[in-house]
Amino acid sequence: MSSCTTGGHRYCDLYLSLAQPHGALARPTDLLYAPNHFWLAVEDSGFCHIGIDAFLAEVVGKVDDVTFVTKHHTQRPAVALTINGLEWPMTFPNPLRIEKVNVQLRGDPSRLTSDPYGSGWLFAGWEAPGRTRTALITGPNAAAWEAEEREKLTCELHDKFELSCDGGQHVRGVAELMSRQARLYLLQRFFSSRPDSLT
Repeated sequence: MSSCTTGGHRYCDLYLSLAQPHGALARPTDLLYAPNHFWLAVEDSGFCHIGIDAFLAEVVGKVDDVTFVTKHHTQRPAVALTINGLEWPMTFPNPLRIEKVNVQLRGDPSRLTSDPYGSGWLFAGWEAPGRTRTALITGPNAAAWEAEEREKLTCELHDKFELSCDGGQHVRGVAELMSRQARLYLLQRFFSSRPDSLT
């Protein structure tokens, strides 16, 4: 399937180099979001792409390595990200019939955080009808949810870790400034496959 004749052009390196020459972290308005900060894009044909959102990309700043745990068949897409020496497993909550993974990330994991909605996509495949979109956050709810997550993070950094942020907001790559234990807490708090595990 050619990405040039479908919505897949959004993930094409050539298209992205022309459309977004400096990269972009702006959140597209037509995506669905999982509570642990994966996004899902679904085309009219049912073909999907999955990646991490800008919130996660901004918090970690840099990913050293990407390991795909699931690569084929109908299952929940799972990946392990190595963040400043800490391997963090993440799983999209719903099944997808996985057709391919973004092998470019193995050689250049920086794509994941520099362009999370484009060249940093993780998985592509076919929607499992009635299952892939279950309980995801959509539309105007996504903007409100993201704003709430950012506010929670700012409070956590200030109250629990006593980190001050310019302008009252967290800085890109704040996880790199934290101890291993604090980083692990932060990842569990916001990006766990079971986000209610610490509440």
